[in-house]
Amino acid sequence: MTNSASSPSSNRAAVVRVVRPAAATDAARWDEYVTAHSRSTPYHRWAWKQALEQGYGLATTYYLAENHTGDIIGVLPAARMPHPLRRGTLCALPYCDRGEPLADSADITTALTTGLLADETGPLELRGTRGDDTPLDDAATKKLEPGQKVRLLLDLPERADTLLAGFKSKHRSQINKARKNGLISGVGSGPERIDAFYPIFARNMRDLGSPTHSRRWFHAIAQHYGEDCLVGLVELNGAVVGAGIVLLAGPRAAIPWASTLRDSNHLAPNMLLYWALLEAVIERGARRFDFGRSSFGEGTYRFKTQWGARPVPLDWHRIEKQTDHTAIQDRQEPQPTQATTAPAGRIRRSAEALWRHLPLPLTIALGSRLRPWISL
Repeated sequence: MTNSASSPSSNRAAVVRVVRPAAATDAARWDEYVTAHSRSTPYHRWAWKQALEQGYGLATTYYLAENHTGDIIGVLPAARMPHPLRRGTLCALPYCDRGEPLADSADITTALTTGLLADETGPLELRGTRGDDTPLDDAATKKLEPGQKVRLLLDLPERADTLLAGFKSKHRSQINKARKNGLISGVGSGPERIDAFYPIFARNMRDLGSPTHSRRWFHAIAQHYGEDCLVGLVELNGAVVGAGIVLLAGPRAAIPWASTLRDSNHLAPNMLLYWALLEAVIERGARRFDFGRSSFGEGTYRFKTQWGARPVPLDWHRIEKQTDHTAIQDRQEPQPTQATTAPAGRIRRSAEALWRHLPLPLTIALGSRLRPWISL
């Protein structure tokens, strides 16, 4: 199982008195614990639960552990993904890379998963990272397998100009190139910025051959994260050509969605977009930036590592509920044989090619209906 034990309060007795479903009245205490935990992400916040419920109508199951004085000493967020024939799978958490338990010790992590599965129909998919969430050094990075899934983390200085000075001259020139090409950037919060972001995101997803999230989902995110949902926009002559969303949880920031228009990519809007968002989160006091999931060695991986981000291997597990014990099966992606993947791969490529040729309004309408069923 993913190691998710890291005590945010070393002088607190980490002995479980009770494991129970969290109530709305626990929201502030839940977020306080999450913000203080060294392995937390913005996705662990209570706002993600609210967005899952409001944006897609998912049933959520959020559990917490308390000690004898009533302090929270561990949390486990999960949502039930729909299935046409059965109740569906619990996922911690859908639509993002992380969501595994956060706890003061490994024993509390076990108590949380056991308590949840005692009350809920499994299985439970836990999405986390290996080890203590420390990025790999150069030697360990070279041992990664091609295509292995990692998240990419960048530790941030206290000042944006310090980060800029640490970039290679070519990297700085690409940011300046975007400005010289007439692009301007801005970062802020609010529903009107979501409405500016959404057409760029939806078109990019169509061009990638993938169903898009609904506009309602993004408005739910913006509503419940409030000022901790930052939307960066890059414009050319008053038209938005690039957009991205960053979520905050105390000193940690994550960028789950970013897109630029393909016909403007020669102007380097992605460079200006990411720089504007990095500046903004540093100003907000963020000290770690999560660039999100990538496949080792591929294009998005190279783009993110040029900013100085380092990889942390993802470690996803599925826990099956059994009558006498809980069995853990590693879901870290094995390399399937060509015989098992070729038919599915051909079907997927054909579906993606067809999707790219559909009218944009149709892909938005269909995508909004399909997306709740897709946990990635």
